[in-house]
Amino acid sequence: MNKFSTKIRQKQSITPKQILQSRLLELSLDEIEKELENEIQKNPALIEKNTEEFVGKDNENYGLDNQANYDLFLSNLPEDKSTIDNLISQIDQSEIDDKSKEIAQQIVFNVDNSGFLDSELELIADNVDVNIQEVENTLAFVKTLNPKGVGCSNLQEYLMLQIDQKEKTALDIIGSHFDQFLNQEFLDIKLGLSCSDAEFEHALTIISSKKFSPIIDLSEKNQQVNPDVILRMKNDEWFILINDRHLSKFKISNEYLNAVMDQKTSKEEKSFIDKHINSAQDLLDTILFRSNTLRKVVSEVLNIQRDYLSEKQKHPNPLKLEDIAKKIDMDISSISRTVKNKYIDTPLGTLSLKSLFTSKIVKKSGKVVGVEDLKTTIRNIVEAEDKNQPLSDLEIVKLLDANDFTIARRTVAKYRESMNILNIKKRKLK
Repeated sequence: MNKFSTKIRQKQSITPKQILQSRLLELSLDEIEKELENEIQKNPALIEKNTEEFVGKDNENYGLDNQANYDLFLSNLPEDKSTIDNLISQIDQSEIDDKSKEIAQQIVFNVDNSGFLDSELELIADNVDVNIQEVENTLAFVKTLNPKGVGCSNLQEYLMLQIDQKEKTALDIIGSHFDQFLNQEFLDIKLGLSCSDAEFEHALTIISSKKFSPIIDLSEKNQQVNPDVILRMKNDEWFILINDRHLSKFKISNEYLNAVMDQKTSKEEKSFIDKHINSAQDLLDTILFRSNTLRKVVSEVLNIQRDYLSEKQKHPNPLKLEDIAKKIDMDISSISRTVKNKYIDTPLGTLSLKSLFTSKIVKKSGKVVGVEDLKTTIRNIVEAEDKNQPLSDLEIVKLLDANDFTIARRTVAKYRESMNILNIKKRKLK
């Protein structure tokens, strides 16, 4: 049997339960509860536990038979999943070489919730062990995928990518007057351009019609969240509690379980009952699999971030999805799904699980630190500046160099903006 035939056979072996497992793995606690509530509305075999005693399968039987099967179905998922999943699928199906696919996946895994690249190209090159030119070439490819523009470094680049090259005035506004555009200093922009009022208005209309982020549906929700994991330390020992309240609320109906065993139940009735019992059991199996996978991931994250979570150091250690994937022998896609939309209640407060994964920066001395160390240094430099003569980004670059960081000006600008630190013009005292 050739490889193509084997692949077809593997695709056919993927079950609805496996697809359900993949989808639920990335859901938050609140989303899991909604899933259960929806199921209980349409499935009479699934009921709330306070109505009768639970009778079901042994908990030891929950989940997939083995990890290999789970990794297999992840690589063959349909394309109606999240934006990130769709991007990975497009990469896998592209004709670029395997190394470029690895680089492209790294790029996608390092975009923020809006689709902008949240890591330095140098860091990605280091992680994949390639030169910076290979990363730049692959990044250009990623930007052509759907949605177009994922991987752009910032809003300015993303707008420039969307504007037709024929729209010269619009390109000039974004390319040469971007800060003024953001500040709505349209009169100043107009004075700096050689165009008519009509051309200027047309250009603004063109710009306003464009998207302001490649990914819209992954925006962070500004609302109180229920943690999926509770992490506590007692007597120098850490305890991991998976918030499984959703599992404790639902069960399979005893009435249905007894009916399927009753000789008096007709074949048609048994078929109906079996269908609903299996559907309910698959859902409960999947939720437990999610909990077990989450526990494994958090346990390994804790091993790396122990000092940070116990407040022995200010910032988390550098940590990549691949690090955890190797530790627990899981596909990186499953780690990405597990981390997504999850919150963890820690002694430091409630944190997104993703926030404990940070890029590494290699200082001039060779010391490896996290991005937060760089951000803190930038913040300290700005706080110490003369407010009558604030520092430009280039001047901050020079001071960072004196602090053992070799960072480009655009990188300083990106991290400054991410910390809501105003530009030099707006920081200057009036």
